[in-house]
Amino acid sequence: MADIFNEVDEDVRKDKSLALWKAYGKYVIGAAVLIVVATASYVGWQNYVQNQSRTQGAEFEAAAALVADGKLGEGAAAFAGLAESGNAGYRPLAALREAEAMIAAGEGEKALIVYDQLAADSGIDEEFSTLANLLAGYYLMDAGTTSEVRDRIAPLTEPGSLFSASANELLALTYIKDGDTAKAKEVLALVQNDAATPDDVKSRVTQLLAAIEGK
Repeated sequence: MADIFNEVDEDVRKDKSLALWKAYGKYVIGAAVLIVVATASYVGWQNYVQNQSRTQGAEFEAAAALVADGKLGEGAAAFAGLAESGNAGYRPLAALREAEAMIAAGEGEKALIVYDQLAADSGIDEEFSTLANLLAGYYLMDAGTTSEVRDRIAPLTEPGSLFSASANELLALTYIKDGDTAKAKEVLALVQNDAATPDDVKSRVTQLLAAIEGK
């Protein structure tokens, strides 16, 4: 009889975690992706200014306009061309946008290949290779398994790593999705108490902790 009650209790906890994930998960991921892409765009813009790559800047804007107009395939192809021929700033940024367009077009598996290639590219700034793994993790939260997400972002969660706060936020979401709120709270508390955590991430983490605790 006790085993039956334990199983029911475990099912209730998992149901609550799943409801929490559905309510907050996509919002958190969406916000985090915007922040990450904005960061990548800033890095790309810095390289643009330094290298005065006006032609490549125009190509990038044209590709972005295609995506904005809903021409995802054409936009992805345009970004792919720039990712192949661009300078050290635009090449990786274009690859990130190429993958983003592919995901929007329902070609997530192709996007993962782009992320993998970018993550393994030793000729680009570390910010971009780290972003590639992090964005792949965001995609896999919906399209893959939580184990795949954790494997992908494991190196990024270490203290001092680039975007470690966002990576640990995502790690906590994998535990929430799995129903392990105790582990999620442990990770979120570490992020919340880390002085290096950006204010926007800390704010979302605080909200998630409050939601888990039912406050």
